[in-house]
Amino acid sequence: MYTTDDSQYKIVRYQGHTVKQEIERDEDGEPIYKGGKYALCVVENNNGDICASDGNADTVVVVNKSGRVRSRYDGTPARRKESFNPRHIATDSISQIIVTDIDNACLHILDQNRQFLRCVDNCGLDDPNGLSVDSEGRLWVGLYDSGEVKVIQYMK
Repeated sequence: MYTTDDSQYKIVRYQGHTVKQEIERDEDGEPIYKGGKYALCVVENNNGDICASDGNADTVVVVNKSGRVRSRYDGTPARRKESFNPRHIATDSISQIIVTDIDNACLHILDQNRQFLRCVDNCGLDDPNGLSVDSEGRLWVGLYDSGEVKVIQYMK
């Protein structure tokens, strides 16, 4: 959720119509997510971690079930030409985190411990924006400018 002026973001867990948890601030009372023009893209992985790509802060933030920040990923380990610019995010059956990086035309893959594994950048991913993972270990990547969808087999 975010305010109408895009200045504040938070994640809200529901059970039915009842709010069960709100995740907005870290242990020090600081906002976890930065407000701005880009919405958070959020996914929950197999162990209950909530993974959010925050395009306003150019980071991926992972919080545990209780809402405590486990890690922040800023793209540095990938050593790309442009700054990390995350958009969509997905997790797979082994809790890897996959993030589109629209400015570097690639995908960042992090392991279940949130450590950088590799970039997928050799298959014409111009402006990767949409992202989904299917049960057969394929990534479905939407390309913003062309409107194409690329299907990439990345797991065996």
